[in-house]
Amino acid sequence: MKTPFMRKWLPTAVGLLALGPASARAAPDTFALGSGRDGALAVSTSGTVINAYAPLAVDVARKATSLLVGDCLGSPCFAAGDLVLVYQGTGLSTAPVSGDPAPLDLGTSQVGRWEFARLSEVTASTLRLTAPLVQDYPAEGTQVIRVPEYTTVSIAAGQSLVATPWNGSAGGVVAFLATGEVNNEGTISADGAGFRGGQYVADTSGARGCTELDEGAPQGAQKGEGLAGAGRYGATQSGRGNVANGAGGANCFRSGGGGGGNAGSGGQGGRSDTASDSGRDAGGLGGAAVSAPLLTHLLFGGGGGAGHGSSASGSGGGTGGGAVFLRASQLLGSGTLSASGGSVGTVTEGGSGGGAGGALYVRIVRSAGCGAASASGGIGSTSSSARVGPGGGGGSGQVLFQAAPGAGCTIIATGAASGGQLVPADGAYGAQAGQSSTPSQLNYGFIIPVPPTVVTPPDGTITNNVRPAITGTSTLYPQRTEPNTEVILYIDGEEVGRVMSDAAGDYAFDLPQDLAEGPHTVRAAAAVDAVQSLDSAPNNLIVDITPPETLVLSGPKGAVQERNPRFEFGSNEGEVTYTCSLDGEEFVPCPPSGVFEDLPDGPHTVRVRARDRAGNEDDSPASWSFTVAVADRALIGDGLGCSATGRNTSILWLSLGLLAVGLNRRRLGGP
Repeated sequence: MKTPFMRKWLPTAVGLLALGPASARAAPDTFALGSGRDGALAVSTSGTVINAYAPLAVDVARKATSLLVGDCLGSPCFAAGDLVLVYQGTGLSTAPVSGDPAPLDLGTSQVGRWEFARLSEVTASTLRLTAPLVQDYPAEGTQVIRVPEYTTVSIAAGQSLVATPWNGSAGGVVAFLATGEVNNEGTISADGAGFRGGQYVADTSGARGCTELDEGAPQGAQKGEGLAGAGRYGATQSGRGNVANGAGGANCFRSGGGGGGNAGSGGQGGRSDTASDSGRDAGGLGGAAVSAPLLTHLLFGGGGGAGHGSSASGSGGGTGGGAVFLRASQLLGSGTLSASGGSVGTVTEGGSGGGAGGALYVRIVRSAGCGAASASGGIGSTSSSARVGPGGGGGSGQVLFQAAPGAGCTIIATGAASGGQLVPADGAYGAQAGQSSTPSQLNYGFIIPVPPTVVTPPDGTITNNVRPAITGTSTLYPQRTEPNTEVILYIDGEEVGRVMSDAAGDYAFDLPQDLAEGPHTVRAAAAVDAVQSLDSAPNNLIVDITPPETLVLSGPKGAVQERNPRFEFGSNEGEVTYTCSLDGEEFVPCPPSGVFEDLPDGPHTVRVRARDRAGNEDDSPASWSFTVAVADRALIGDGLGCSATGRNTSILWLSLGLLAVGLNRRRLGGP
């Protein structure tokens, strides 16, 4: 007999897809143009700062829901409900060796990555998030930035929104979202707000002939700051070798510092003093060029290297450009957006290098009009002395500019010229300009994706298929070069895979792993240009691969004087159906309660099996045996061998037994 009330959902087996609750899901970029919670902004003063910044104090892993931070820079500081940008701007895990000019590809690097998060609770040192982080972040080089969410923004002529300059742990970014128009007649600027230039230190040692890539100070001037992080910037980091996109400082005597790098490499600094050091090739090397996916990365411009000199009249390297981050419905006005590198003025000693351009991330739903959008390098320093090294020019910055056709902005991403020196015939004196780059322009409006639908499995499905096909439809965006849409599939809140829709917008996804037995929720989201839709409506399903247990709850016992015996069947599961077999015949549908009609005398066996809603069928049917003995009661009579008819009962039993063999079996009927 089967055991009733077996536990239905067994512990998940190894290798099955058993996922956590939807509340544990990390938060992708579904913030689009923001909520507008900060209302309208009217900028009527120059140098307005709207962001607050705090350095990350402790490393955080993916799915973290709280951030320990250092002191807040800016006002107002963080509050519950704020949108923040978690941004790792520096800290290459393996920095290039000093003097390596090779371009850097950050396509798979953590450096430059960012993500949005919303705050649920704030203390002086802890920011709690409404949803877990998508990525890991180290404390070094990572900061948290408050991002206002406006309805509209207007900037009056002559006024500006600016970034607080990067201080080595925080700052450098001006960022906001607007659900409506941004009317800019002034400036949105992160000029010179990025990586710091090498500081100038006078060298009174009288040394000549310095050659080392990491020449000690003060014979080697300080390098500019770059992606390698804090450990490769400061008073101990000197000499002509660049480190990543941070430019090299000049070597003795009176050569020029290199220009910082970003999308374009920085220019090398000019040669040493002809009169006292033979005009050697001792200038700082330009910062390396950097490439990265601009939809997901922001990169500050590298700092320029300091020039070399012996007097106090020198100047440090130019600072790199910071980052302008803007999403809005429309951009209007004749104002400018700029994240250019800092230029360096005229000095009597070796000139310092210009800073590289920073990053512009501008994504507009409708058209965009402006005077100019620039992420150019800063000009290297000019020396007012004869045949003394000028500074190299800063390289161009990174530009992502997206808007629908109409209006227009002049987009500039050029490397800057080097400085010069007093003798016109050899003006650059070995100093080089920074390299230019091609801005990335998406000539269609910023797309806020529409959630896809999940068609199968339908909501409410109960199945014994552990890998049900997930199909549905998504919206197509024909304005894109790739009109098909990426669809992200979630089971129980965890991403299980991605698939591209076809030309009709349909998609189909095969699960890579079996689903664990039990309830599940299927959702889908669309991803377009690194921005994600909200989730589709959930489709709930139950995976059930356990056959039901079948029970005979009641039936005839032993020998019975009843040709229409009643049976009642049961199962450990609800909402099952039954099939029955009488005396070895095929199984046919039968009700949970009923009678077998007109059974002949003799032994009988009923077998019954349950089938659940998922299609699982009991593979070991319940069995019940009994004997119908109606004729026996009529023929036994007085028990002395005489029947009521006076005939011999043993002969009658034999005759009835033979007759029973020939009778047709009867099916179970309802009550």
